[in-house]
Amino acid sequence: MYLEEQAPGTIGAPTAEAALPKRPSALSNVWKFTRRKPLGAFGFFLVFVLFVMTLGTPKAEFGLPSLPDRPFGFELDSPWLARYGEEDLFYDPDGGLSQNEDPSFDHWFGTDNNGRDMYARIVVGARRSMFVGFWALTIATLLGTTVGVLSGYFGKWVDTIVQRFMDALQSFPPLIALILIVTINPLGKGDTASLMMAAFALGFVGITSVQRITRGVVLATREQQYVEAGRVIGATDLRIMFRYILPNIMASIIVVFSTGIGVVILAEAALSFVVPQAVPLGTSWGLDLSNSYTRIGTNPNPVFFTAGAIAVAVLAFNLAGDALRDVLDPRLRL
Repeated sequence: MYLEEQAPGTIGAPTAEAALPKRPSALSNVWKFTRRKPLGAFGFFLVFVLFVMTLGTPKAEFGLPSLPDRPFGFELDSPWLARYGEEDLFYDPDGGLSQNEDPSFDHWFGTDNNGRDMYARIVVGARRSMFVGFWALTIATLLGTTVGVLSGYFGKWVDTIVQRFMDALQSFPPLIALILIVTINPLGKGDTASLMMAAFALGFVGITSVQRITRGVVLATREQQYVEAGRVIGATDLRIMFRYILPNIMASIIVVFSTGIGVVILAEAALSFVVPQAVPLGTSWGLDLSNSYTRIGTNPNPVFFTAGAIAVAVLAFNLAGDALRDVLDPRLRL
């Protein structure tokens, strides 16, 4: 009788205290990230602006990827944010070229020595820098991660051979290696260099840095208990690397990718500045800087705005990468 009287009181809907907490929305997470990491949010904003500068109307023309106007296999029209064509010439009322004009309403960043609008060249040059950086870091991350995971997981003689080979590659000056690869251009025709070749060269040079970071993380991860449990239940080495190790080092790989794009943009600009004859012609921040720095005394605007664009791009990816590291690394969340 006592049990029958008490039973109904023990069954019922869960109390408010026992209910699961409501998951925060994406907007609230963005606002929380902005409050916690204002510099990181500013970096992501700059990255977004750089990405918008590359956008143009896609055309129904497909083929193999080529840079800068067909980075993903389909053709992109001129960037939407470019007010004029990058090669458009402007003339003054007397019929002469509007050379070395100061910033104005018609030309926000002024004009260069050839009478071309500098703002349009900065916007169009962003497409080349961004997509070269994306492709180069994709190549470096894929190959570097593969080498780092294999070297760190197997260790012993495999790790020794791989690391000595990487030491040999890293001992070669990166800029000299870039100039050598782009000049030889094994994937091109004749002496004509391609941007895809430049992206491949930049990615090849970056493999050593990516694999060292990946190897260090794998060396710590392979000793974890869940990896040992995978070995106990009979998982193969390939399964352990793909299902146990790779997902747990993905945060480090994302951080390496995000911070590396800024480094590659700077390297591509340096390559175009030092050896402009070895890189493809076109609208490029490095080429514009190489063509205008000799006239910095008479017309500093092209140098100032071009160098400023490079600096902003590098700063944006560094700030975004540092913020991602702090958010994704559990040791730094506190």
